Amino acid sequence: MKKHIGTLLLLAVLAAAGYILLSPKRQIAPDFALPNLQGQTVNHITLQGKVTLINFWFPSCPACATEMPKLIRMHQDYQGKNFQIIAISIPVPRDPLPVVQTYAQTHRLPFTVLHDAQGHTQQAYQVIAAPTSFLVDKNGRIVKTYVGEPDFAEVYRLADQLLAE
Repeated sequence: MKKHIGTLLLLAVLAAAGYILLSPKRQIAPDFALPNLQGQTVNHITLQGKVTLINFWFPSCPACATEMPKLIRMHQDYQGKNFQIIAISIPVPRDPLPVVQTYAQTHRLPFTVLHDAQGHTQQAYQVIAAPTSFLVDKNGRIVKTYVGEPDFAEVYRLADQLLAE
């Protein structure tokens, strides 16, 4: 019996070590400093201390339009919690800043909307398709990347876990 307990203990230690060593390390979210729709600069420091969903989008993107009501709902569901959504519009010729502003007003986007006019933040995050979202923990580290509309049930589950950390 003692032999089996020792073997089980060794297996548990090896499994834990393997999990720690093989778990993907969370990368720090790239720095950014972008204007919001009122012209005020918002930077990556706003990520500190909050679980954040960063969403790269543009107004004429059909998939982005489909996803937007779900982002609004998520913002409402997490209101009053240590969670935020930051929507970053990426540079598309047919969607200049006035179009982004009109879209945000028309759809009453309740979260922070930033405009990446030069595409520097898009490049820093290596975004090649819209929508693309990044779930970021309270320490500013990327936990999960979603290309296309995310599985919102998973986003909610992960956000809840990160809020509990």
